[in-house]
Amino acid sequence: MKSKYTENYLESLFENGKPLRITLKSIKSLSATHGKIYSGEEFIKLISSKDNYLITVGDMVTITAINGGIKPNLAIFDTKTRRKHINYSVITQAYNSIETVKNKKGEITLALYITLLSGIKKNGTAVRVIGEEDLAAPLCIAISKKGTLIAWGVPGKGINIIQVNERTKRHAINILNEMKSNGY
Repeated sequence: MKSKYTENYLESLFENGKPLRITLKSIKSLSATHGKIYSGEEFIKLISSKDNYLITVGDMVTITAINGGIKPNLAIFDTKTRRKHINYSVITQAYNSIETVKNKKGEITLALYITLLSGIKKNGTAVRVIGEEDLAAPLCIAISKKGTLIAWGVPGKGINIIQVNERTKRHAINILNEMKSNGY
């Protein structure tokens, strides 16, 4: 069954090219834990046993995957962990294709949406975000096929992983809609 959330619908969220902006309500939704939090070792063990398309959001979760012998189909990173720059050469050495996009803190831009959509279609791409990539997870959930695994770091706790399904897509779309209504 095809999702009712088409690319055209998702693109329409970026009315006149305006970015989506985080709201208090979306912060609460994004802060909630979705499922189990995994250690790096547990994450590698779990992902190694799966054959799903994998998207990682964040430098440390991407580096953990690569160091564990797993190259995510799409890796999204901003060269920072907890606002401090890190050595991200592990990521750049693992990918032949690295796209770069600007995205401000607290926003999801149309450029980020287009770049991630393109990266998903290409398979085997890394996206370096100039600014902040933290809000890419709900966008990835919204634009990915069912069955895709999305992993992102939870600072100080571990790695959160969800498998995309209609319920998780609906939840992500609700967050994106809330961000759109914040507007200008």
